[in-house]
Amino acid sequence: MGLTLGAFVLVALAIVWRRTIGISESERLAALDAKRVTLEGERARLDSEIRDASAIGTLGAAVEHRLGMHIPTDKQVVILQRTRRDENP
Repeated sequence: MGLTLGAFVLVALAIVWRRTIGISESERLAALDAKRVTLEGERARLDSEIRDASAIGTLGAAVEHRLGMHIPTDKQVVILQRTRRDENP
């Protein structure tokens, strides 16, 4: 009788221990999922900032002021014809 009672207590303790580990892992996974959602939002925000910063209006003004560059006129543009490799002697 005592052996059966001891076995029952050990099984009950094993079940409680397993459930405790399951709950703690569930909480850890929920925290990681919340962090993933936060990081995805941050990534979307940064992608938007990169898109805005690399827009021609923003980039063009920065290039003109910092580097002294400008959009070329039609006389400054030279279009080169591309030659094929098999046409060269």
